[in-house]
Amino acid sequence: MELFTSILWLALSLTLLIWGANKFIDNASTIAGKIGISDFIIGLSVVALGTSFPEIFVGISSIVNNTEEIALGTIVGSNISNIALIFGVSCIGYTAAINPSSKRNFGALAMSVLVAIYALSDLNISQLDSLLLLLVLGYFIYVMATQLKDSDQPAEISDATFLNLFTFLVIGLIALVIGSNYAVIHGEKIALLVGIPKLIVGLTVLALGTSLPELAVTISALIKRKNQMVLGNIIGSNVLNIAVVMPILGIFSNQNYDASIITRDMIVMSALTLVFILIALSFNYKNISPNIYRFLGVFLVSGYVTYIGFLSGIF
Repeated sequence: MELFTSILWLALSLTLLIWGANKFIDNASTIAGKIGISDFIIGLSVVALGTSFPEIFVGISSIVNNTEEIALGTIVGSNISNIALIFGVSCIGYTAAINPSSKRNFGALAMSVLVAIYALSDLNISQLDSLLLLLVLGYFIYVMATQLKDSDQPAEISDATFLNLFTFLVIGLIALVIGSNYAVIHGEKIALLVGIPKLIVGLTVLALGTSLPELAVTISALIKRKNQMVLGNIIGSNVLNIAVVMPILGIFSNQNYDASIITRDMIVMSALTLVFILIALSFNYKNISPNIYRFLGVFLVSGYVTYIGFLSGIF
C-alpha cells in the first residue's frame, strides 16, 4: 500500500512539475516573442531555461533531502533523453530546413560535457569542479548575449498583456518548485521500497519526467514548423543542466557517486552529444534527403528505448 501511495504521489508531483514547466515556457516564450527575439534565441535561452527548471529544482530539493544521486542521475538521464528521445523525435518529424547555429553554441555544449567528465572522474564534484562548470556557464551566457544583439527589433507589448503573462509565468514557477520537491521525496521512497538504486531512479523515472516539457515543446514546435526553436532548446537545456545543477551539487554537497555514472552513463551522454553535434552541423548541406534524418531519428529513439530497458532490467 505504501508503494502504491508513493507511486501515485510521484505521478501527481511529475504532473504538477510538467504543468508548471509548460506554463512557464508558454508565457516566457510569448513575452520573448513579443519583444522581438528570434525562434532560435528563444529556444536557446528562455525555453531552455524553462525546460531546465525541473532539473534545477530537483537538484536543490535533492540536497535538502540528502538524495544527491537522484539529482545527478536526473541531469545525465535528462541530457541523454533530450538528444536520443527529443532530438530523435524532431528528426523523425523533420519538416522545415534548419540553419545550424553559431559553432560557438556547439563549443559551449562540448565544453560542458568535457568539464562534467573531468568533474566526475574522481566520483565527487568538488568546489573547484563547480567553479570550472560555472565558467562554462559564463561562456555560454556570453555566446547567447552576442547572438541576442543580432536579433530582431523589439515589438510593442502593453502593460496589461505583460502583467497577465508574467503572472502565469510566476504561477508556473511555483508549481515547478512544489512538484520537483515532492518528486524527489517520493522517488527516493520508491527506490528504498523496491530496492532500486537512487541513481537509476534519477536516470529513468525522473529524467524522463523532467524531459517531458522538452518533448511537449518539440512536438508543438514541429507542428508550427519552428525547428530552429527545437535545436536551440536542446543545446541550451543540456548546457544548463550541467553548468547550473552540477555546481549546485558541488558547492552544497560532498557526496561520492557510484562509478557507473562514469563507466556507463557519461559515456552514453558523451557519445550522443557528439552524434547530436555532427547531425546538427550536417544541416549545412541542403542536398541531404529528409529521409536520412528520419532514419537517424528512428535510430536515436530506438537506442533510447534500449538504454532505458537496460537500466530497468527489462533487457
